[in-house]
Amino acid sequence: MITLHLLIEDDYVQTLVDSLPKDKVRIIEEDFEQNKQLLKETFNEYNNNNESIPYSQSMNNITQWLNEREK
Repeated sequence: MITLHLLIEDDYVQTLVDSLPKDKVRIIEEDFEQNKQLLKETFNEYNNNNESIPYSQSMNNITQWLNEREK
């Protein structure tokens, strides 16, 4: 696969995405790899220090982080 970086006007993005063949094109968010690493580190930190971080608080933090990424 080849990676392309495109600058696309905001109001055209959805039209372009809808026109691309789903089996041939994979769309990856600009900072996807960085976010993937941050999420991995967060889960590892929880696994290694689960007594110091309450489960509910860590899940709330992850939910908040995911919600911010969704915007």
